[in-house]
Amino acid sequence: MHFIQSLVSLALACATAIPLIEARPSGHESRSDPLSLISPIRGFSFERMAATREPCELKPTRNFQRMKGISRKGAASRTAPVRIGAYQRQATPNDGAYQNITTTDARGVAYAVEVDINGVSVNLIVDTGSSDTWSVQSNYTCTDYMGSMLQQGACAFGHTKPQTFQYGPVPDVHLFVQYGDGEMVSGPMGLSDVTLANITVEKQQIALVNESYWIGDNYTTGILGLGYPSITDAFYGEPYDHEQYQSAPYSPVFTRMVQQGLVDPVFSLAISRNSTGGLLGWGGIPDIINGLDSSTYGYADIIIANIVGDPHTAWAYSFYTIIPDGFQFGMSTNEDKYPFIIDSGTTVNYLPLILADAINAAFDPPAKYLYSYGAYFTSCDAVAPPFSVVIGGTAFLINPKDMILRNQKDPLTGLCMTTVSTGGTGPFILGDAFLQNVLAVFDIGSAQMRFYGRPYY
Repeated sequence: MHFIQSLVSLALACATAIPLIEARPSGHESRSDPLSLISPIRGFSFERMAATREPCELKPTRNFQRMKGISRKGAASRTAPVRIGAYQRQATPNDGAYQNITTTDARGVAYAVEVDINGVSVNLIVDTGSSDTWSVQSNYTCTDYMGSMLQQGACAFGHTKPQTFQYGPVPDVHLFVQYGDGEMVSGPMGLSDVTLANITVEKQQIALVNESYWIGDNYTTGILGLGYPSITDAFYGEPYDHEQYQSAPYSPVFTRMVQQGLVDPVFSLAISRNSTGGLLGWGGIPDIINGLDSSTYGYADIIIANIVGDPHTAWAYSFYTIIPDGFQFGMSTNEDKYPFIIDSGTTVNYLPLILADAINAAFDPPAKYLYSYGAYFTSCDAVAPPFSVVIGGTAFLINPKDMILRNQKDPLTGLCMTTVSTGGTGPFILGDAFLQNVLAVFDIGSAQMRFYGRPYY
């Protein structure tokens, strides 16, 4: 049976949309509040995302795009682990109690889709952790970490780049983004039609970057930001003006797509095994996905992980975050409540230390922590323990194939890296090792994340 048919019995009927300024519908208030179950996390605070409507039936959509997996080869600076480490250092600069969790994901994978900007086709990285859509323009300046000019090839952007805004620039407004490791992009903002799949978002505000310190991949030319309007990085004034009082929030691509009545307030991700790519669906679920396991369905409220620290920074990211019911591994169950970021740009799963230790000890042979990598390693032909993430009362089993990275081998010991690592002080992360086993639905309108099991093979 086509998997879309199997969703009908799981979905809820749509209610009348309510205004964006309204709070979560009263029907959701009876749930126990997971925010009261977690301890404060270094550098972060949490708030519940407001719903704009009740959950509705998920529809198949032909408005989908194929994503291409792009190896970062060390350019992991846009991933959630690096951002978390940067914010925790920023929040407590003289306290070394946090744990840096960036090492294990240094060879992760980003996912890119084709986007048409002003008639020019470019490849942009899909990023659920930021909101701005930008592409480097043809005539840009590439710099090093200190700001010294380099040849354009040093920034390693893709070859096809837009040159102008279709409807002209937005006067006195520019993009400025500085990432945790120093990477920077800056450039004017303007209005252009943006086409994704079969959808054209008219007069969308985007940036054409004209100055950048960037560690590229020779394929992508920028970012497709799928986050919230509140975390856009547009500013009034001169190119390097980026104080909080100069911020110029605007509606990013997905928000405008919904506002223009082009799609329902939902998008979905299905990541392929072995980092080959996947599918990105707009307004529903790509109608070509088959084999969804209708017996495994769960949902969780979206909470927003906000950065705590100096408000006058350009590093104002926010993440799609949920609180799972718990975890099952081997014959054990852990029901402690922790906040987890859902991040397609992170390869492994970052768990609390005690949980990560226990799961890795259950490999046969047991996985050992190697401090030189900041990760756990075991025999490349080891037997992984059964490991499930419990969300909405449903246990999502992670395929044993996704528990060991056989292409991440320590040359000295010949051991392979596991995909269960320690997330330091949190927040923690469910990355590709989890997402390869589910269809993840970002139902922004009802402030939920929904997950549907995919074939176990």
